[in-house]
Amino acid sequence: MSRSEREWRVEPDALVTRGGAGRERRYRWRDIVSVGLYRDPAPNRPWRYVFELQPRDARKIVIDNAHFVSRGQFEERSHDYAPFVRASLASLAEANPKVCALVGQTGKRWFFLLIGALIALGGLAYVLATVRTPLDALPYAALIKFGIILAMLPIFWGWVLKALPRGVPLQNIPEKVLPPDTAS
Repeated sequence: MSRSEREWRVEPDALVTRGGAGRERRYRWRDIVSVGLYRDPAPNRPWRYVFELQPRDARKIVIDNAHFVSRGQFEERSHDYAPFVRASLASLAEANPKVCALVGQTGKRWFFLLIGALIALGGLAYVLATVRTPLDALPYAALIKFGIILAMLPIFWGWVLKALPRGVPLQNIPEKVLPPDTAS
């Protein structure tokens, strides 16, 4: 282990981290109040997955499958990351069965998807209302266009709900939030 590398390990009662200086810190499983699992690609890390834990009285813990090697260089450690996350979830489910994991888009990404979708919906509505179409010759063209805009709202809302991070029991974590098995 290099001096600056952080080590994480799962113990029956706690998640333990040891920093480069050798100092250990324990996060008891019963003190974890929320969990997040996301696929979160980043520049130079298109294969990045994130595991977030929020202890009751501490800062959020973010663990991913990317190891920093040098500036702009990262090493994929999915072969260690996925079993680590599964072991953590099993220990957490045993110690704190009420905790659910949020899966889906990260909060930041979901917010920008929502803003982008709103802009797209508004742009489509604007174009439909202002661009001349064959519908304009009909006596109720404005009502027809308004009806089309209203018909787009359920589709938009469906996209928003599909991307919304949702809570799932720790025993039912979908495989898509963990890196694919690289051993096979």
